Amino acid sequence: MKVKIIRAFTLIIVCIAVMAFISDSEVAKKPIYLNTSYSFEERAADLVSRFTIEEKQSLLGNTMAAVPRLGLNTYFVWGEALHGVVPMFNPHGGPATSFPSSLSLGSAWDPSLMEKETSVISDEARGFNSPVIANLTFWSPVVEPARDPRWGRTGETFGEDPFLISQIGGGFVRGMMGTDSVYLKAVPCGKHFFANNSEFNRHISSSEMDARDMREYYLSQYRKLIEKDKLPSIMTSYNSVNGIPVSANKDLVDKIARKTYGLKGYITGDCGAIQDINSGHFYVKTNAEATALGLKTGVDSDCGSVYQTCAIDALNKGLITEADIDLALVNMFTIRMRLGEFDPPSKVPYSKIDKANINSPEHVAFAAEAAKKTPVLLKNDLKKNSGKKILPLNASALKKIALIGPQSDKVELGPYSGIPLEANKVTPFAGIKKLLSAKGSKAEVVSLAGANTVSTSNLFNVYSFDIVRKDGSAVKYDAAKFAESSKGIVFGSGILPVKAVKNISNGSWTSYKDVDVTDIESFNLYFSIPGDGGSIEVHAGSQTGTVLATIDGRGKQGMYSAFMPANINAKANKTSVSGSQTIYLVYKAPEKPAIDKATLDLAASSDVVVLFVGTDDRTASEEADRLTLVLPGNQYELINALAAVNPNTIVVMQTLGMVEVDQFKDNPNVAGIIWSGFNGQAQGTAIASILFGDANPGGKLNATWFKSVNDLPPLTDYSLRGRADKNGRTYWYFNKEVSYEFGYGLS
Repeated sequence: MKVKIIRAFTLIIVCIAVMAFISDSEVAKKPIYLNTSYSFEERAADLVSRFTIEEKQSLLGNTMAAVPRLGLNTYFVWGEALHGVVPMFNPHGGPATSFPSSLSLGSAWDPSLMEKETSVISDEARGFNSPVIANLTFWSPVVEPARDPRWGRTGETFGEDPFLISQIGGGFVRGMMGTDSVYLKAVPCGKHFFANNSEFNRHISSSEMDARDMREYYLSQYRKLIEKDKLPSIMTSYNSVNGIPVSANKDLVDKIARKTYGLKGYITGDCGAIQDINSGHFYVKTNAEATALGLKTGVDSDCGSVYQTCAIDALNKGLITEADIDLALVNMFTIRMRLGEFDPPSKVPYSKIDKANINSPEHVAFAAEAAKKTPVLLKNDLKKNSGKKILPLNASALKKIALIGPQSDKVELGPYSGIPLEANKVTPFAGIKKLLSAKGSKAEVVSLAGANTVSTSNLFNVYSFDIVRKDGSAVKYDAAKFAESSKGIVFGSGILPVKAVKNISNGSWTSYKDVDVTDIESFNLYFSIPGDGGSIEVHAGSQTGTVLATIDGRGKQGMYSAFMPANINAKANKTSVSGSQTIYLVYKAPEKPAIDKATLDLAASSDVVVLFVGTDDRTASEEADRLTLVLPGNQYELINALAAVNPNTIVVMQTLGMVEVDQFKDNPNVAGIIWSGFNGQAQGTAIASILFGDANPGGKLNATWFKSVNDLPPLTDYSLRGRADKNGRTYWYFNKEVSYEFGYGLS
């Protein structure tokens, strides 16, 4: 019996050994890049070694090509998830929950709230990438500080202070990356590295600064996010810093971000940044040289076509080695490996997140809860003929409430938002009606727009114009080569490597000498519209001379956006003017309409007026800074006109940054003022809760609110510390009176 037991035990040992041998043999046959017993870096290096040089070139860009023979799917490097997953380049994208914007979350001063928001966003991102991972690298967050509120992308950042940004940004990074010690849930990317916040000239400009400002202000948040939060990716910006394009500056990118701060991951160039080394900054003469500089600097991926068309050319010319290409690809594929793209789903904890998470009831509820924590109470005075503050409103005491303003029945999401389901979008009008109904109130709730947000600045970017004659011939003129111009006109290049006339406001003009206007049939303009547009009058001889043609550029944003210049043709007027003339292009904004009687009557007949005013995506944006800090359109006229007929007026502002408020903040009939950044799909639910006291506004301003744009240094001045002849920047160094200071907020 004992012998049988020993034999049986021996047989079991032999079987285990054989199975182990078979298992080890199978592992040995598996390529290293699929073998999870190796590190991600080792696996990435093995995979890259298997590509042909043509395949390597095809993988250096924003869209990484499929390599079927190695089981490699197409991958989209560019994704956006600033406050919700944006369905841009991921073919699996669609409607997603829209949360409060970065500027809103900055005013909550709550890193844990930010972390929870991006944890939910990354859950939805995983849902869109289930079961096939195609895009989990997101070009968010924007961690550039808003050193100047005129910056067109102020609404995308967390505020003006780098420490605040490092804390809120840290929450963003942690929430996106997840809590697993091995795999990443999604990949955040800090941008735009760095000092790139003047939009009109961002492709050609140089941000000049000293070492102190650079280290203390422009770089400190990157250091914290990389060292403490393990930020796995950054984006190099379009601009130069102190004369060297950032994407070509090895000292800034490789020595500081990688070697000093310890970035472990990939670096991408902004879209066209590698091209800008050549065609924007003229730092080199060819795209092959730009490719070599970018790769040697440490920029691993080119959003554009330069790397993917010129890497082999640069290699053949001896400008780079294949090792330079391999290093860039290993950095990128290490990140793709960390997402679990090449591993069995059973090993990747985030593979269990499916599409059921997208727009889930829990996410919808959290969007509303987050939106209640971001608004800032700026003013809360006594209600007329009452010993109580105007806020919170008493639902049971109201008979009629007027909700007036361009945002009263609108959901304004702001830039780079998830596009929510219509059913999940709650306007202030809808949110207040629902809340009052739930409280059993019989109050009449009426909504009117009352005013508009049509901007009188940033009307056009003008590239060129043609004089077309009756015989069909045409002569083209470069609009940037004007003889004279009104004050404030500049020229710069945008997404196209072509200079354009920019910073055009109502009444601006440019002139051109020696233009032959004989037998004009029509006038053809090549331009784009970053805002609301307007009209352009072509005058002969002077700004008020004979009008040769009028071009209507109103309401055409979809056709002529800041990113999509196009031609528009206008028939020439019949005039007696001919021969060589100096012609003037005179730019005009649409006229402001008066506040109508119906709006005034509604305000006068209501117990309380709540005005919903602010900015929108046309006020300023990527490629378009604000030239002024005023509320666009006729919104000031609306506020003061309605306050004059109703002393119980509350102003709710939702904007992309600070706006000038001295025009109404001390008006005794404006009893309450609330501000928030773009507050997501549930902004109406949140503001209703705050107005009626179900939620206490706890937000604090994350930027200084200046009295006037005239108090600020030039937008292109990147120095922070003031001098005797100019003010400094931000609450650190600004030394004049302000409307509201950084950190201000009542409750």
